[in-house]
Amino acid sequence: MKKEVKLYNALFPFWLLKYLAPILWGVVIIGNFAIDSFVLYVAMSVLHIEDIGKFYKSHIVKIFVFGLLADIIGSSFMFMLMVCFRLGNMGDEWYLTVPAIIISGACIFLLNYFITFKKCEKDIRRKLALTFAVATAPYTFLIPSMWLYG
Repeated sequence: MKKEVKLYNALFPFWLLKYLAPILWGVVIIGNFAIDSFVLYVAMSVLHIEDIGKFYKSHIVKIFVFGLLADIIGSSFMFMLMVCFRLGNMGDEWYLTVPAIIISGACIFLLNYFITFKKCEKDIRRKLALTFAVATAPYTFLIPSMWLYG
C-alpha cells in the first residue's frame, strides 16, 4: 500500500498558495514587499547611506524578487525531502525546516551580495546582504502545521 503524502503548511511554499488559496498570494506578496522595504529603510539609516530615495528605488525590486526566489528554493528543499524521502510534514519537523531556513538565508545573502548590491562599497555590501539574510529569512517555515489545522 502506497503511503499518502499530505501538504499541511498553508503559508509556504509560495507556489502551493495558488492552489490552496489564490487570495493569499496578494497578502504574501504585499507582506514580503513591506518587510523588505522596512528592513531596507532601517539598514540605510543605520549605515548612513546617502540619497535614501534613490538607493531604495534602485534596489528594492531585486531584493524583493530574490527574497521570493530564496523562499521558493528553501520550500523546494523541504518539499523534495518530504515527498522523495518521506521525511515528515513541512513545518512540523525541525530537521526539514531549519536547513530550509538556512538554505533560503544563504540564497538571500549570495543573491544580494553578488547581484543586488554589487555596485556598493564592499563593507556596505556585506552588511546589507547579511542584514537581509538574517532579517528576512523565512522563519514562518517554523510554524507547525498543527497550529493551522489542529
